[in-house]
Amino acid sequence: MLLTACATTPERRAEAEAAQAAELAEALDGYSPGAPQDCMPIDRTNGPQIIGGGVVLYRESGRRTWLARTEDECPWLRRDGILVTERFGNQMCRTDRFRLIDRGSSIPSGHCRFGSFTPYDKN
Repeated sequence: MLLTACATTPERRAEAEAAQAAELAEALDGYSPGAPQDCMPIDRTNGPQIIGGGVVLYRESGRRTWLARTEDECPWLRRDGILVTERFGNQMCRTDRFRLIDRGSSIPSGHCRFGSFTPYDKN
């Protein structure tokens, strides 16, 4: 799969964005969005599933999936990265920081911040 961060031409960028959109559509097929929230419960979730393009999914149960967006562009957000969150308590909230660690090394990326969290409930 092509990644937006690695895309060097407009055609490759468009292909990467289309692939990410298709992956997100498949992951949320059969789910309906709720209102965006500032926080989500983290103690009952599985994940993360990094989609890329500023999107991370967390599965709370078979009935709910949370779509987390980044506050700003996060060039290090790649499907093959290990996401390490910095959180306090049992919630993850808007502006909470995270980093990614490359699977081939132990060098962390710069910090990124979460934006809104949208719950998607199974239809």
